[in-house]
Amino acid sequence: MSTWTIDTSQWPIVVHAVEGSLSDRQLDDYLREATVLMQHEGSYVAVMDASRIGSVSAYMRARITEWQRQHRVIVNQRCLGVVYVLASPLLRFVTMTILLVTGLGVPYVVCSTRDEALAWARGRAGDGVPIPHG
Repeated sequence: MSTWTIDTSQWPIVVHAVEGSLSDRQLDDYLREATVLMQHEGSYVAVMDASRIGSVSAYMRARITEWQRQHRVIVNQRCLGVVYVLASPLLRFVTMTILLVTGLGVPYVVCSTRDEALAWARGRAGDGVPIPHG
């Protein structure tokens, strides 16, 4: 079964997690919810946990790239950092290479476990940057 979640219980750390291979509709639903959250809350640190992701379709790659282009300004204004969780060493390497070439506009790191990601996110959230909520 494929699922996605957005967990704000550790605000200002927001944990986005995907398990399995999302359908096009699931991806679109997820992106709508992520957009609403990003536009209505204060500054945040994003943990993108794809450690249990399935296959990534061409639609998913294109749609996420399009979403990133459309929302780049607001992400750069509100996001204090992004940490990607990828279990596969190959996926970590590919992701780091893509991010190096394309740039993200905010601090980021790629790691292998959610615990490592949360430690980095707590550091970003606690760097003394005021984080308004609401």
